[in-house]
Amino acid sequence: MSSSVARRLVVAYCFVPYVDTSGTVAAKRVCLRGEPVDVIQNEMSGLRAIDPGLDRVADGQVRRRAVLDTPTYFSSWRSIVAWCEEGMQVVDRWTDESARTGDLLGHGVPWSSMFSRSHFVASHFLAALVKAEHPDIVWEAEFSDPCSADATGAERYAPMHDSPLRDRFTSLLREAGWEPPAGDNVYEWAEVLVYALADEILFTNAQQADYMAGRCADPRLADRLRRHTVAAHHPMLPEKFYAMDRAPVELEEGVLHIAYFGNFYGKQSPVAAVEAMAQLPAEQRARLRLHLFTQPTATLRGVVEEMGLQGVVLVEEFLPFLQFLEIARRMDLLLVVDYPLPQGAERNPFLLSKWGDYRGSGTPVWGILEESSVLSATDDPALQYRTPVGHATAAAQLLSQLARGVRAPDREAARPGTARTA
Repeated sequence: MSSSVARRLVVAYCFVPYVDTSGTVAAKRVCLRGEPVDVIQNEMSGLRAIDPGLDRVADGQVRRRAVLDTPTYFSSWRSIVAWCEEGMQVVDRWTDESARTGDLLGHGVPWSSMFSRSHFVASHFLAALVKAEHPDIVWEAEFSDPCSADATGAERYAPMHDSPLRDRFTSLLREAGWEPPAGDNVYEWAEVLVYALADEILFTNAQQADYMAGRCADPRLADRLRRHTVAAHHPMLPEKFYAMDRAPVELEEGVLHIAYFGNFYGKQSPVAAVEAMAQLPAEQRARLRLHLFTQPTATLRGVVEEMGLQGVVLVEEFLPFLQFLEIARRMDLLLVVDYPLPQGAERNPFLLSKWGDYRGSGTPVWGILEESSVLSATDDPALQYRTPVGHATAAAQLLSQLARGVRAPDREAARPGTARTA
C-alpha cells in the first residue's frame, strides 16, 4: 500500500485481482501513471476468477480500496443502482476521513482527478455521479470498445428501468445542456453520460473514437466527443513485470515456438494458423510448435488429433497474468489475431489489449490481420509478419518459410538463453 495521499480516484467495477481484461488494463494505467490512487471496485467472484499476481500490476499505488459487495452483473440496472448508491457512500466516507486528517483540496474532496473504464458500464454511471457532485474533479473516462455495439456491430441492449437514479441522470444531462437518450438502453446511457460530462474521453485508438462518434445520435454531442478525445494504445508494462513469475512450461530445443493467448472459438480465433499447420509437409511441421494458451476442451483437443497435429499444436491451460508475460518473453514468435470488421463500420475500431503485452515482451509478433485494422496500418517493428484474416494458405506459406530456416532476429543479447534455432 502506498503511504502518500491519493489525489486520483479510480472507479472500476472490475479491477485486479479479478481476471478480466478491462480490470487489468485499468491497473496498468495506474502503474504507468505512477501516483497513488483510491480505488472503488465491486466484488466479482460470481463472474470472475482471482489471480493474486494481478495485484502486483498496480505496483503499490493503491492507498484506499473499497470492494463493494453489490449484485454482480454485466449490465443489470438493479445492480447499477446498488453499485452507485454504495459507491457514493464510500466517496462521502473517504471525503469525511480526509477532512479529519486535513487532506482535502480546495474544492472540498481529496481528489483532483478521476478515472473510470468500461466494460463494465457500471463504472461510468458511478463516475458520472461523482463528477456531478464534485465538478472540479477532472474526469478521465476510457472505453475498451463500444458499449452499445458488440464485436459484430450488433446492438447491445439492457433495459434501464424508471427509478430515482434514472431521474437523476436525466436531470444531470439536461442541466449540462444535453437531451438524455430517447430509449432505455443502459449501454447507450453509459456512452451519453461520458460524452456529455467527462473532461477526457480515452480510446485505445483513433479509429475507435471515430466509430463511436459515428454511432452517436446527437451530432452536437458527437462533436463534443471528438473535441475531448484522447487516443492512447493499450499500456505496456515495464520490463520487470516479465520476470516476476516463471511459467511452468518448458520449451524443447531445436524447434521454433509460436504462442497464441486467448479464446479459440469465436470472432477472434487462430483457426487459420491451425489449418495452416495441417497444410505443411510433415518434415516442416516437425520443426514448429504452435502453443494455444486457451480454455482447453475435449472438442478442441479432438480437432487437433483429427488433423494429425498432436505434438505440434499444443493445447495449454490459460496462465496467470505474470506467467503469461514471462512465457511470452521466452517464445520465438507471438500470434495476434484481429477481430473482423464490424457490420456498418468503415474501419476496424478494435485494438487487442494483448498488443501492449506483446510489445513489452520484445518477442517478434505475427499478425493475422483485417485490412482496415489499427495493426494493419502500424509500422511498429515488433509486428514482423503479417497474413490476412481467414487466409489459411497465406499462413501456411509463412509457416513454411519459417520452418525452412527464416527465424526471428537473434534475441540472445537481450535475453540470454532464450533464443532458439531450428
